[in-house]
Amino acid sequence: MRHKKKLLTLLVLLTALFCNLRSHAEMRPVLKNRAGYPPFDVLREILATGRQIKGAAALPPSSSAAPHLTWLADADARVQPEFIIAQPDQKIYTVRNLANQLDTSLGAIDYGVLYLHSPILLITGNTDSEAIRLFDGGYADLEQTIRRELDHLNVPLGYPSKNNQKRDREHELRMVEKNVDYQVQQAMERYRDRISNSRLVVVGSVLDIANDYGRGANQLIIININGETDGGKIRKMQLLRILDPKLLANIGRPAASEL
Repeated sequence: MRHKKKLLTLLVLLTALFCNLRSHAEMRPVLKNRAGYPPFDVLREILATGRQIKGAAALPPSSSAAPHLTWLADADARVQPEFIIAQPDQKIYTVRNLANQLDTSLGAIDYGVLYLHSPILLITGNTDSEAIRLFDGGYADLEQTIRRELDHLNVPLGYPSKNNQKRDREHELRMVEKNVDYQVQQAMERYRDRISNSRLVVVGSVLDIANDYGRGANQLIIININGETDGGKIRKMQLLRILDPKLLANIGRPAASEL
């Protein structure tokens, strides 16, 4: 009898150990929830904004049907149109998705470029990019809908590391830049006729939320115009020659030694 009790106790312990190991094997990193406003506070702000608009003087209609630019940006809530143009009303047609990808929003971008005839397609990545970080850290355990969006990044960025090691700031920044360059290339192939006819300029940029470039937080850094990635050559483009040289300070990506 004593032998059977020992055997039963051993089986219970082994079962508990197996279940514990299995639960650890199935664990995956979970995104830390950021503190946010209660839903009723958000709704109150939305409704109050509507009352303010109703009480304000109506804006005059735009003199042109074409927005100044079609803007493809990451879905990060910190990325705002005021960082691009100080008063963006009626000037920016915005398309946003995870990691500012052309392929996942083709219809919306075609609408801005081919139907609204915006003269500039601005593609903006951003530093401290959660989408790039999710992709690079391995995303196999995320929801299928999110995986499907991130899958497109395999082409410009390769396949994510399997060891989930934390990458340094420069590595992440270079991935953001590489993705922007790829999206510009894709846009140039898709809209080559409008570009060759000087009806469209494709601009690749990085919104420096984290001040990784050292030029100030939330500065827009232009790193690619129509496929040209050399900052010195971009500044000499005919497109920019008539501009005040002081305005060209945020054109060009720094070398690794400058980061």
